[in-house]
Amino acid sequence: MSVVDTIGIIGELLSWVGAFAGVPFLIAAVVIHAVEGPRLPTNVTIIEDLDHRKVAQWAVEERTYSRPLTVEDGPADPHSTSVTGYFRVRHPHLLDIYKRSHRERVCLALAATLLSVAVAGFLASLAPMFW
Repeated sequence: MSVVDTIGIIGELLSWVGAFAGVPFLIAAVVIHAVEGPRLPTNVTIIEDLDHRKVAQWAVEERTYSRPLTVEDGPADPHSTSVTGYFRVRHPHLLDIYKRSHRERVCLALAATLLSVAVAGFLASLAPMFW
């Protein structure tokens, strides 16, 4: 067995493992997105309360909502007073600074990584055909 054949076998193994592991994560991301519903952008005003904590305020359909901001939610500019936030259509009282939820982003990142490994493995498995 030559080195090229070994690369082809390892590539084929990686392509199958990447595909079988990546597709479930992609399906999970789609299901999470379907369950949480779409998110719409809204203008979020950041104010400080009496205890000098940052609070986000936003309005949806003539109702005003607010919630305290955490360190993860904070805008890139600490002196910014307005950012774009995303609320869920089904639950407008829930606000995220990011368009996708953390669970959805993790599933998409894992799916993209594993499916990229699958594609790279598939291309490596074609090596014995050309050399």
